[in-house]
Amino acid sequence: MTYEKPVTSRLAKKEQKKLITQTALMFGLVVFLILAFLFFVLPNIVRIAFNVLDSDPIAKSEDTIPPQVPILAAPVEATYSAQVNLSGYGEAKSEIILVLNGNEADKKTIADDGTFSFDVTLTEGENSLATFSRDAAQNESVLSKKYTVVLDVTTPTIEIESPKDGDRITLRKNQITTIKGKTEPKARVFIDSRLVLADAEGNFQGSYNLQEGDNKIIIKATDAAGNQTEKELTVNFAY
Repeated sequence: MTYEKPVTSRLAKKEQKKLITQTALMFGLVVFLILAFLFFVLPNIVRIAFNVLDSDPIAKSEDTIPPQVPILAAPVEATYSAQVNLSGYGEAKSEIILVLNGNEADKKTIADDGTFSFDVTLTEGENSLATFSRDAAQNESVLSKKYTVVLDVTTPTIEIESPKDGDRITLRKNQITTIKGKTEPKARVFIDSRLVLADAEGNFQGSYNLQEGDNKIIIKATDAAGNQTEKELTVNFAY
Protein backbone atom coordinates (compact mmCIF):
# COMPACT_ATOMS: atom_id res chain seq x y z
CA MET A 1 0.00 0.00 0.00
CA THR A 2 1.40 3.37 -1.03
CA TYR A 3 1.23 6.49 1.40
CA GLU A 4 0.69 9.97 -0.21
CA LYS A 5 1.38 13.31 1.69
CA PRO A 6 -1.76 15.45 1.72
CA VAL A 7 -1.77 18.33 -0.77
CA THR A 8 -3.77 20.45 1.62
CA SER A 9 -0.87 20.67 4.08
CA ARG A 10 1.41 22.30 1.50
CA LEU A 11 -1.31 24.70 0.45
CA ALA A 12 -1.98 25.68 4.04
CA LYS A 13 1.68 26.52 4.63
CA LYS A 14 1.78 28.56 1.45
CA GLU A 15 -1.32 30.50 2.43
CA GLN A 16 0.13 31.05 5.90
CA LYS A 17 3.33 32.52 4.46
CA LYS A 18 1.29 34.72 2.14
CA LEU A 19 -0.84 35.90 5.04
CA ILE A 20 2.24 36.71 7.13
CA THR A 21 3.74 38.65 4.24
CA GLN A 22 0.52 40.62 3.70
CA THR A 23 0.27 41.31 7.42
CA ALA A 24 3.85 42.59 7.52
CA LEU A 25 3.23 44.78 4.49
CA MET A 26 -0.01 46.11 6.00
CA PHE A 27 1.74 46.84 9.32
CA GLY A 28 4.53 48.67 7.51
CA LEU A 29 2.00 50.68 5.50
CA VAL A 30 0.10 51.62 8.67
CA VAL A 31 3.31 52.70 10.38
CA PHE A 32 4.27 54.73 7.32
CA LEU A 33 0.84 56.44 7.22
CA ILE A 34 1.00 57.23 10.94
CA LEU A 35 4.45 58.75 10.61
CA ALA A 36 3.42 60.70 7.53
CA PHE A 37 0.37 62.03 9.38
CA LEU A 38 2.41 63.04 12.44
CA PHE A 39 5.28 64.69 10.59
CA PHE A 40 3.62 66.06 7.47
CA VAL A 41 -0.18 66.22 7.59
CA LEU A 42 -0.78 67.24 11.22
CA PRO A 43 1.70 70.17 11.22
CA ASN A 44 0.10 71.52 8.05
CA ILE A 45 -3.37 71.21 9.55
CA VAL A 46 -2.25 73.11 12.65
CA ARG A 47 -0.57 75.80 10.55
CA ILE A 48 -3.64 76.24 8.37
CA ALA A 49 -5.89 76.41 11.43
CA PHE A 50 -3.79 79.16 12.99
CA ASN A 51 -3.77 81.08 9.71
CA VAL A 52 -7.55 80.88 9.54
CA LEU A 53 -7.91 82.02 13.13
CA ASP A 54 -5.50 84.91 12.57
CA SER A 55 -7.46 86.06 9.55
CA ASP A 56 -10.84 85.70 11.25
CA PRO A 57 -11.90 89.09 12.75
CA ILE A 58 -14.33 87.33 15.06
CA ALA A 59 -11.54 85.26 16.60
CA LYS A 60 -9.43 88.33 17.31
CA SER A 61 -9.95 90.13 20.59
CA GLU A 62 -10.74 93.62 19.31
CA ASP A 63 -12.03 96.50 21.44
CA THR A 64 -15.07 97.86 19.64
CA ILE A 65 -16.85 99.27 22.70
CA PRO A 66 -16.82 103.09 22.82
CA PRO A 67 -15.82 104.82 26.05
CA GLN A 68 -18.47 106.21 28.35
CA VAL A 69 -20.04 109.54 27.48
CA PRO A 70 -18.35 112.33 29.49
CA ILE A 71 -20.41 113.98 32.21
CA LEU A 72 -19.91 117.73 32.52
CA ALA A 73 -20.38 119.90 35.58
CA ALA A 74 -22.76 122.65 34.48
CA PRO A 75 -20.78 125.86 33.85
CA VAL A 76 -22.08 129.37 34.48
CA GLU A 77 -24.70 130.54 31.99
CA ALA A 78 -23.12 133.97 31.59
CA THR A 79 -19.89 135.67 32.59
CA TYR A 80 -17.89 138.82 32.05
CA SER A 81 -14.63 136.82 32.16
CA ALA A 82 -13.13 135.72 28.83
CA GLN A 83 -12.08 132.40 30.39
CA VAL A 84 -14.22 129.77 32.08
CA ASN A 85 -13.35 126.40 33.60
CA LEU A 86 -15.15 123.33 32.28
CA SER A 87 -14.77 120.14 34.32
CA GLY A 88 -16.33 116.71 34.49
CA TYR A 89 -15.91 112.94 34.64
CA GLY A 90 -15.12 110.35 31.98
CA GLU A 91 -13.46 107.00 31.34
CA ALA A 92 -10.06 106.98 33.06
CA LYS A 93 -7.00 107.24 30.79
CA SER A 94 -9.08 107.82 27.66
CA GLU A 95 -8.67 110.99 25.63
CA ILE A 96 -11.15 113.81 26.22
CA ILE A 97 -11.79 116.27 23.39
CA LEU A 98 -13.28 119.73 23.93
CA VAL A 99 -15.74 120.90 21.28
CA LEU A 100 -16.11 124.70 21.29
CA ASN A 101 -18.68 126.23 18.96
CA GLY A 102 -18.74 123.05 16.89
CA ASN A 103 -14.94 122.73 16.49
CA GLU A 104 -12.39 120.57 18.31
CA ALA A 105 -10.56 123.13 20.43
CA ASP A 106 -8.47 121.12 22.90
CA LYS A 107 -7.77 117.58 24.12
CA LYS A 108 -6.09 115.87 27.05
CA THR A 109 -5.93 112.55 28.88
CA ILE A 110 -8.49 111.87 31.59
CA ALA A 111 -6.90 111.28 35.01
CA ASP A 112 -6.84 107.89 36.74
CA ASP A 113 -9.71 108.98 38.98
CA GLY A 114 -11.82 109.89 35.93
CA THR A 115 -11.63 113.67 36.34
CA PHE A 116 -10.74 116.27 33.73
CA SER A 117 -10.94 120.05 33.27
CA PHE A 118 -10.38 122.63 30.56
CA ASP A 119 -9.71 126.36 30.76
CA VAL A 120 -11.88 127.57 27.90
CA THR A 121 -11.30 130.90 26.18
CA LEU A 122 -14.64 132.41 25.17
CA THR A 123 -15.62 134.80 22.42
CA GLU A 124 -18.12 137.58 23.05
CA GLY A 125 -21.68 136.35 22.77
CA GLU A 126 -22.91 132.76 22.97
CA ASN A 127 -20.39 129.91 23.26
CA SER A 128 -21.41 126.27 22.80
CA LEU A 129 -19.42 123.79 24.95
CA ALA A 130 -19.39 119.99 24.74
CA THR A 131 -16.94 117.06 24.90
CA PHE A 132 -16.49 113.49 23.70
CA SER A 133 -14.06 110.68 24.58
CA ARG A 134 -11.71 108.54 22.45
CA ASP A 135 -10.07 105.37 23.82
CA ALA A 136 -6.79 103.66 22.82
CA ALA A 137 -8.60 101.60 20.16
CA GLN A 138 -9.85 104.85 18.58
CA ASN A 139 -13.45 104.17 19.63
CA GLU A 140 -15.32 107.44 20.19
CA SER A 141 -18.20 108.18 22.51
CA VAL A 142 -21.19 110.22 21.48
CA LEU A 143 -21.14 113.92 22.25
CA SER A 144 -21.83 114.94 25.85
CA LYS A 145 -24.59 117.30 26.86
CA LYS A 146 -24.07 120.75 25.33
CA TYR A 147 -23.94 123.91 27.42
CA THR A 148 -24.14 127.51 26.29
CA VAL A 149 -22.08 130.17 28.07
CA VAL A 150 -22.58 133.83 27.21
CA LEU A 151 -19.61 136.17 27.39
CA ASP A 152 -21.06 139.59 28.19
CA VAL A 153 -18.65 142.44 28.89
CA THR A 154 -21.19 145.26 28.65
CA THR A 155 -22.32 146.85 31.91
CA PRO A 156 -26.05 147.43 32.32
CA THR A 157 -27.45 150.95 32.17
CA ILE A 158 -29.69 152.46 34.83
CA GLU A 159 -32.38 155.02 34.05
CA ILE A 160 -34.24 156.52 37.02
CA GLU A 161 -37.75 157.58 36.04
CA SER A 162 -38.89 158.83 39.44
CA PRO A 163 -38.04 160.57 41.62
CA LYS A 164 -35.47 162.59 39.70
CA ASP A 165 -32.07 163.43 41.10
CA GLY A 166 -32.41 166.64 43.18
CA ASP A 167 -36.20 166.35 43.66
CA ARG A 168 -37.77 167.69 46.86
CA ILE A 169 -40.56 165.70 48.46
CA THR A 170 -42.73 167.07 51.23
CA LEU A 171 -45.41 165.89 53.67
CA ARG A 172 -45.27 162.85 55.92
CA LYS A 173 -47.65 160.87 53.70
CA ASN A 174 -44.99 160.92 50.98
CA GLN A 175 -42.15 159.84 53.25
CA ILE A 176 -42.22 156.33 51.77
CA THR A 177 -41.61 156.93 48.11
CA THR A 178 -41.47 154.57 45.16
CA ILE A 179 -38.31 154.53 43.08
CA LYS A 180 -38.96 153.49 39.49
CA GLY A 181 -36.48 152.90 36.71
CA LYS A 182 -35.26 150.76 33.89
CA THR A 183 -32.17 148.61 33.38
CA GLU A 184 -31.12 145.41 31.64
CA PRO A 185 -33.88 142.76 31.55
CA LYS A 186 -33.79 140.29 34.44
CA ALA A 187 -31.02 142.22 36.18
CA ARG A 188 -30.78 142.29 39.97
CA VAL A 189 -31.28 145.79 41.32
CA PHE A 190 -30.28 146.95 44.80
CA ILE A 191 -31.89 150.10 46.15
CA ASP A 192 -29.36 150.65 48.91
CA SER A 193 -29.44 147.15 50.44
CA ARG A 194 -32.90 146.11 49.28
CA LEU A 195 -33.03 143.71 46.33
CA VAL A 196 -35.60 144.01 43.57
CA LEU A 197 -35.64 142.21 40.22
CA ALA A 198 -36.06 143.84 36.85
CA ASP A 199 -38.75 142.26 34.67
CA ALA A 200 -38.36 140.89 31.14
CA GLU A 201 -38.37 144.45 29.79
CA GLY A 202 -35.94 145.78 32.37
CA ASN A 203 -38.47 147.73 34.46
CA PHE A 204 -38.03 147.80 38.22
CA GLN A 205 -39.45 149.59 41.23
CA GLY A 206 -39.01 149.56 44.98
CA SER A 207 -40.08 151.58 47.98
CA TYR A 208 -37.71 153.74 50.02
CA ASN A 209 -38.23 155.33 53.43
CA LEU A 210 -36.99 158.94 53.22
CA GLN A 211 -35.41 160.74 56.15
CA GLU A 212 -35.70 164.46 56.71
CA GLY A 213 -33.12 166.37 54.72
CA ASP A 214 -31.03 165.08 51.85
CA ASN A 215 -31.22 161.35 51.13
CA LYS A 216 -28.39 159.87 49.08
CA ILE A 217 -29.76 156.67 47.54
CA ILE A 218 -27.35 154.19 45.91
CA ILE A 219 -28.87 152.09 43.13
CA LYS A 220 -26.88 149.16 41.75
CA ALA A 221 -27.76 146.89 38.83
CA THR A 222 -26.03 143.54 38.22
CA ASP A 223 -26.69 141.49 35.08
CA ALA A 224 -26.52 137.70 34.65
CA ALA A 225 -22.85 137.89 33.66
CA GLY A 226 -21.90 139.79 36.83
CA ASN A 227 -21.41 143.18 35.18
CA GLN A 228 -22.39 145.95 37.59
CA THR A 229 -23.45 149.57 37.33
CA GLU A 230 -24.01 152.00 40.18
CA LYS A 231 -25.92 155.24 40.24
CA GLU A 232 -26.48 157.76 43.03
CA LEU A 233 -29.73 159.64 43.50
CA THR A 234 -30.22 162.57 45.92
CA VAL A 235 -33.72 163.36 47.13
CA ASN A 236 -34.60 166.01 49.74
CA PHE A 237 -37.46 165.36 52.13
CA ALA A 238 -39.26 167.72 54.50
CA TYR A 239 -42.27 167.04 56.75
